[in-house]
Amino acid sequence: MRLGLVEKGNYKTREFDDLTGYGMEVNGYTYDFGRILAETRQRVQSLWKIECPPDLLRKRLHFSELQYFNRMVKTDQYGIFYRNTGANVCLGLVDEEGTCNLVIHELAHEMHYRQGRYESCDEYVQECLAIMTEQEFGRRSFEFNPHFTGQQMLDQLMELPGFGPLSFLERWEILSKVGSIVQLSALINRYLDDREGRLLARWLETYCPGPEEDRMILNALAQTSQSYALYNRYLLLHRFIKVSGKYVLDRNQVQTLVRALGVLRELDQRYPDEPLTNLMEEVFGKL
Repeated sequence: MRLGLVEKGNYKTREFDDLTGYGMEVNGYTYDFGRILAETRQRVQSLWKIECPPDLLRKRLHFSELQYFNRMVKTDQYGIFYRNTGANVCLGLVDEEGTCNLVIHELAHEMHYRQGRYESCDEYVQECLAIMTEQEFGRRSFEFNPHFTGQQMLDQLMELPGFGPLSFLERWEILSKVGSIVQLSALINRYLDDREGRLLARWLETYCPGPEEDRMILNALAQTSQSYALYNRYLLLHRFIKVSGKYVLDRNQVQTLVRALGVLRELDQRYPDEPLTNLMEEVFGKL
């Protein structure tokens, strides 16, 4: 456990086996590390149902004074996770309770990393998991990506009855298996479709010729809707399932639908003030 300090203008790093019994004041905030570490152990146990591994705090959790942290990290962050060293939390930005929330956010990255899944997913999924963990204890708003988008997508998931009411550990297991923002978008669409009575699932069963074509459609829907609010996803789902004929689609027709979803995405980016319903009619009305 390292503590990054600034003493008389000099930047110093001190090594500790345990910060229990040690306290300090930074930028008007007082920190008792014994309380912070005790609270962190309790949170790890309550969330992941395991005893907090001793090396998690002793070797993989570090703190830095605000001035030291700003020298090390050149972005507006309250904490940062490095795979080779672990979590580093900034002191002097929030009070002790808020710092406990910062700690559990960064340690969520560590737990994800220990599962062996951290490196196989993108930064949006990484932050979505960490924000979900932090929000078990308090909500913090983010203005920058990937945190902003990760939180927006998490909020959509939490609103859906198939995901939100699950226990933390159940939600963690689901999200930790997601690999990318597109897969995260597809997960939201799936839970939304469940809420709507599996309209899209039944459309796929009726009109798609096989599982590969199912995946093509679902992936295209996820890509198109990845920046959508939940209501716009709802609008897209209900408009898309109106695109049908009398027979099962062939592969060329499926590819036409995939291209149409790509066109919709481009139009939405080009004309952000145009109502989505108008853009959808422009694209799907021709099919």
